[in-house]
Amino acid sequence: MTFISDMVDKVSEEGSKHEDTVSSDIRHTLSATLCEMLDDCGDMLGAMVSANDGRALAERLQSGLDKHRFAAMSSALLALSDNVIRETNGGSIKNVLIQSDDGNVFILHAGNGLLLTVFSQPDANLGMSLAHASKGAADIAALNLRMDF
Repeated sequence: MTFISDMVDKVSEEGSKHEDTVSSDIRHTLSATLCEMLDDCGDMLGAMVSANDGRALAERLQSGLDKHRFAAMSSALLALSDNVIRETNGGSIKNVLIQSDDGNVFILHAGNGLLLTVFSQPDANLGMSLAHASKGAADIAALNLRMDF
């Protein structure tokens, strides 16, 4: 586990160094999309958009959460899940769901090179939360953002 923690630390540190590589217009557009998604689903506690390389691009998170660490971990989890599905000839991944006693985390592809991470309450209606997260990911993908990663 130390190896993985060290890798997350390294990726989140790199992500924080390159935070200004995305324009304020793109950040504003992504933030507005996140706000709309969170307003539409009361079970959601927070969300973030990040790049596949683990850089945080826009977020609406609970205080105390490190956006750079969560961007790095989300990227790693989604990449690992993509590899598991590819190795088992299972098609393409739709989402990753992590359930815990204290809440749920959804990680979804959200267009070319982007992913959406959503945090929900522990007693959330998972179907409704996933439907809202899927719509949010589709809305982000539809923005067809042009970013140089």
